[in-house]
Amino acid sequence: MHRNNFSIIFLLSIFVVSCSGSVEKESIYENADNTAYVEYLWCKNGPDMSQEAFTSMISEWNEILDGLETAVPMSVGLVPRTETDLYDGMWVLVWESKAQSEKGWDEWLAGPAEAWTEKTSSILSCGASDNGEELNYAFNVSSFRAAGAQDSEPGGVAGFAFCSYNESFGSNELLASLDAYNGWLDAAQEAAGTASPYFYTIHEPDFETPIPGTSTGSYDYAFHHFWESEDSRQLGAALFADTAPVPEGPQPDCGDDMFLFDTYPFRSPQG
Repeated sequence: MHRNNFSIIFLLSIFVVSCSGSVEKESIYENADNTAYVEYLWCKNGPDMSQEAFTSMISEWNEILDGLETAVPMSVGLVPRTETDLYDGMWVLVWESKAQSEKGWDEWLAGPAEAWTEKTSSILSCGASDNGEELNYAFNVSSFRAAGAQDSEPGGVAGFAFCSYNESFGSNELLASLDAYNGWLDAAQEAAGTASPYFYTIHEPDFETPIPGTSTGSYDYAFHHFWESEDSRQLGAALFADTAPVPEGPQPDCGDDMFLFDTYPFRSPQG
């Protein structure tokens, strides 16, 4: 997996407060404001891929889902900022729960899946490798801060930092760090006098890491950020560098790089 190194932005994923005492194991998922079950399907472009063909494909996919009893509520596409041999992009499925995901997949596979795959595989192939391995990676996602404003132009920038706990930093310390980070975000928003579409989530893998072929290694969680534009991402980085306190105390073991993607909406919640 290829990467971009943005050291200032990376600090956002290890924003911690000074802590002492033994590491406690607190459930991230159970302490979240909101939760979801999110699947990332790796995709490869086919010989017939074009903007026109893909736009038509997304439109038809949504029409099919509208006729299903259990359709994925939300979906986005991720395109890596730097090319990688592993995939051309990711098709992200945002479910309310793992149970909803399983029910939705059962209905899809028993219904339109075969015809859909035959019709669209020359445009885009997702979720399977040439050797038959399943390329669908699911996460239990915990939200601790919702977007403060609606994104006026759908799409934006997503960033992921991959982190592991250690002897002095566990889930309890992570929860404390998120409280501190939210405090800084509140102060920044108050100073700006306006809310932002920015939000973040904690992704806990529902599979064994590492993913073969990637450079992230094993990890316990991914710190996911969303900015509505590249300009807002850079402005946020500058503001953080100028006003955020230097991290103190125990810290998680995180990679040196932030993985950045351009995002594109595929399906919005219905109703």
